Amino acid sequence: MDNVLTSIESAPAPAEQALAPVSGDLTAIGIITDITLPSSLESAGPLPIGSKPIRMAAGELLDEAAAIAKPRAAWRLALISRDDDRPESLTISGVRFNSRLLGDNLKNLGRVFPFLATEGPELAQWAEALPPRKKTAAFLIRYAALKEAERRLEERLIAEFDLKTLGAMSPGVLPEWPLTEQKTLFELLSPLPAAMGVTLAGQSMWMSPDMSSSGLFFETGAGFHNCRLCPLDKCPLRRFERSVKRL
Repeated sequence: MDNVLTSIESAPAPAEQALAPVSGDLTAIGIITDITLPSSLESAGPLPIGSKPIRMAAGELLDEAAAIAKPRAAWRLALISRDDDRPESLTISGVRFNSRLLGDNLKNLGRVFPFLATEGPELAQWAEALPPRKKTAAFLIRYAALKEAERRLEERLIAEFDLKTLGAMSPGVLPEWPLTEQKTLFELLSPLPAAMGVTLAGQSMWMSPDMSSSGLFFETGAGFHNCRLCPLDKCPLRRFERSVKRL
């Protein structure tokens, strides 16, 4: 299998709802657009709100949301280069990042997969138009849409590149890779964010739509994830136990 290949997983949406065109070198870019909401919230994995009434209300909205939602995910294949005199930084496909933790996690690798996943503007706009009493329930649906996009993306990369175990890092989750690097990551991902309708809000670096995620996937035998260093032991969204020793 070629290491670099075009990966467009589905046909474009109807013209009036199509993604913005992606220009540039598509041989290193993949976009997944045929993602649907899970059939039930129970199949979406851990949710950030455990209230039974709110979950029931979300279930009642699920069919309506599913008819509107267009979650999507995208990635690109990027190459890593290093400056031995600057261990706290590395360059990924011509874009420089500053993070010793990032450098440590990628030190034995030559490639990495910058990614972006989102609920999509359609679902965010639908939720915004709901009455206040339904917004919390819609929040769960939006979260489930993002998690499904991330799941499909991870599955696709593992299958496409015959990867064994994927690690993941996102700017701003840990102080060792600060949120200020989000802008740099979007530069590396360009033109995918614009094509997917995802923007950064000024100095806050907050993504819009709110239910969006970005970061780097990379092959690792250790299965590194932000959770392994996060101090919030009681986080309802924790996927891995916290490491005793900080990496």
